[in-house]
Amino acid sequence: MRFRVAELEFTASVAEVGERSLTIQFRAPRMQMHEQLLEAAQQRAHVQSLEDDREWRIANVSFGYVGSEPWGMHHHTWRLEQVSRVAIESIRIGDLPLRPYDYREETSADGTLRFALRAAVTDSELRVLAALTGTRVAVQRDLDPRSRRMLLEGFVWGPSTRHAKAVALVCSEQLEPRVTLAGATSLEPRVLALLTQRGVLMHAEVLALCEVQDVDAWDL
Repeated sequence: MRFRVAELEFTASVAEVGERSLTIQFRAPRMQMHEQLLEAAQQRAHVQSLEDDREWRIANVSFGYVGSEPWGMHHHTWRLEQVSRVAIESIRIGDLPLRPYDYREETSADGTLRFALRAAVTDSELRVLAALTGTRVAVQRDLDPRSRRMLLEGFVWGPSTRHAKAVALVCSEQLEPRVTLAGATSLEPRVLALLTQRGVLMHAEVLALCEVQDVDAWDL
């Protein structure tokens, strides 16, 4: 299959196919190409499969050098997760309604949602976003009957070719912390201990960060 990432096109073989995932393998015969691929992966660049026009995000990258320098080359294995483009008319972030003209989302293996959007914006709406950035807010999308608790990770704003002034922002769903044999998704214990010891967090705040609705709601 042929793929495109950033300005690069390459042919890869499909090693594994999941419900919404794909594992591909390919070679980077030149060092420059290898470095460009790594840079694209670090920037979370999206991958386009040119044969079916589907979009993917890079979930994991591994590679190895096969052969002896300077005659060898890097062999890459990438795990891709499919990105969905969704037509969405309106979205409410906290108390701020927006009408996106560009919207993309992805859902991770554990079901958490992450989305990015562009929307026309006013000065007063920018002030609201500035106050909400870095906080967890209720998000309501017109295609989803339930409200989700999401982190407004950040935004940029400026002139738009399609609108006088626009904003681009990204939100990620915040789920309850979980503890399993594989590890913990709550705040890292050493960080919690350090913040508590330095008086940044009170014990009651630590307890609030670690509280869940049902301790028996998942498998350990």
